[in-house]
Amino acid sequence: MFQAPSTIRRVTTTDASQIDELLNSTVKRIIPDALALNQGIRVTRIGSGEYTVESAVDVACGYTVYEDRISDD
Repeated sequence: MFQAPSTIRRVTTTDASQIDELLNSTVKRIIPDALALNQGIRVTRIGSGEYTVESAVDVACGYTVYEDRISDD
């Protein structure tokens, strides 16, 4: 089965005041790749101050979705 390529970037920071700026700039860098692949973008929180930003075949082109893979228990 063919799997469409994707672009993945990891964002890590210990300074919570920087996370929005870092995520926004990373999404902007991935937009051209996602458009070229006709994919959307997924931002996933994978840990405290750790995120992945990727073009995703299962996200509609032009959209960005956010997921949280950790719980704040």
